[in-house]
Amino acid sequence: MKQVSARNSAKAIVLHENKILLNRCISRYGEYFALPGGGQHNGELLTETVRRELLEETGYTVSPIRLSGLYERVSSGRDDGMNHKIYFVFLCKLDDVPRKEPTETDKFQLGMEWLDVNAVRVANLFPRAIRDNIFALIDYGETIFLGSERDRF
Repeated sequence: MKQVSARNSAKAIVLHENKILLNRCISRYGEYFALPGGGQHNGELLTETVRRELLEETGYTVSPIRLSGLYERVSSGRDDGMNHKIYFVFLCKLDDVPRKEPTETDKFQLGMEWLDVNAVRVANLFPRAIRDNIFALIDYGETIFLGSERDRF
């Protein structure tokens, strides 16, 4: 198994009119939703990462309010490698600026959707730890450790 370093990923929970902004994606396993956001660049603050990624993927400008959750996942990757991601989940607010066209969507991203907050609990939202704890991530007020998960490989 090839050694890889952990990759930080800044994700956003963006609420607006009782809806959450989600990326609609597809993979070999079918369609699913994911929080918008992505990988941190060297020298970039996580708050800068979440802002940049949201603008690239959705065209929306956001401001992080607080770090809501932390989640770690290790899974098998391609070419006998592995993926090791640490998700930093930020609660964000929409900035009062016009939306731009997305400039750099994710590889599996089909588009984006504003999903009713109550529908998120039963939606195919990945990772499951985020879906299963979405209301706590929004309402709790403190950072929640959602756990660590390792796929068997």
